[in-house]
Amino acid sequence: MTIQTDESSLSWVLSHSDESKVRLPGTDRAQDPAATLAMALRAAPKVGITRIADITRLDTIGIPTFQAIRPTATTLAVSQGKGITPQLAKLSATMEAIELWHAEQPMPPVMTAAPRDLGGRLDYDVRELAPSVPSVLHDGLPLDWVAARSLVDGAETLVPRDVVALSLVRRAGWNPPVFFESTNGLASGNTLVESILHALYEVVERDAMTAAYTGGGEMGVRVDPRTMGSPVADELCEMMERAGISQEVRLVPSPTGLPCFLSRITCEDYPPAFYGFGCHLSSEISLTRAVTEAAQARLAYISGARDDLRSDFNDDHGAKRPTRPAPAAAGETIPRLPAHESLAGDLADVIERVTAAFSHAPLVVDLTRDDIGVPVVKVVAPGSRICLEVL
Repeated sequence: MTIQTDESSLSWVLSHSDESKVRLPGTDRAQDPAATLAMALRAAPKVGITRIADITRLDTIGIPTFQAIRPTATTLAVSQGKGITPQLAKLSATMEAIELWHAEQPMPPVMTAAPRDLGGRLDYDVRELAPSVPSVLHDGLPLDWVAARSLVDGAETLVPRDVVALSLVRRAGWNPPVFFESTNGLASGNTLVESILHALYEVVERDAMTAAYTGGGEMGVRVDPRTMGSPVADELCEMMERAGISQEVRLVPSPTGLPCFLSRITCEDYPPAFYGFGCHLSSEISLTRAVTEAAQARLAYISGARDDLRSDFNDDHGAKRPTRPAPAAAGETIPRLPAHESLAGDLADVIERVTAAFSHAPLVVDLTRDDIGVPVVKVVAPGSRICLEVL
């Protein structure tokens, strides 16, 4: 099913800033980094951020990585961010913490009802949402619902609150396992359009990685990042090589046709394998996100500051570890999709692809709060896939 989406159908969410884009190394935004960082830093104390730390030099790679600390968090107390520049990495970590704070806040439901009692208020099957394992979901189970809107036409709908909210606080009473609760699709930005785009890219990325991970065999096809002709990608690869890091990059197929990359890094002095994923309309941005995220994942373990580090961490369960940087492989040609001149154009393109791939319009819940001043959304895409191993 394909539903044509254009910028006019997004008028309910567009702002003047979305009519263009600020092209940055490794990302596109609606405002320049200084303005975005100023917005994030104004919000930081309001969401409990007490410290923003540069942890780049704890490792030998040198890819900028920051942490934002929230001691009173009810999920992760440490949020990480990476970027091509220290400013972009600091911004990434701060925005990540701000997003999490919004998902942790109480969300009074607009109603409590079983799916079968909602009649025409739902135009999707709740069984298409990612379930917990095990799950007791059935048509007669009363669920708390929050308001959402279709990203195709802005139509109002509902989504289960437990798909949106996130907290590790122990709850009283009976809380049956129903949906897989995660940060997938949670994003922030300068505008709602920018936030929704970031959220959709994450949903698509994790769907592709989940399909590859659970499908058995190779995860995509190996590619050589240097064939892209990107100075940013080339510099990231050179930084890995100078640090003695072996890197393997793979292009992972997505039903959306968007380029999704996986970066796997390891080295002799710190053998465990670390992974990074990326998705974007721009193959360059998608690739650089995967590479910088792999470096960020490695720093999470080096710093030891995260709450969610695995105690059974190992290198692919004993797989043979390379002792020197692997030679470049030719692999597949890296795809290049048509570029758009605005964030609005990007969003219309991505929504059409996601709708066709998952046979349903993606939905958005606006979590923005006027007292915080940062646009934050949760995108829910019925039919998309997610598993714990790719979070």
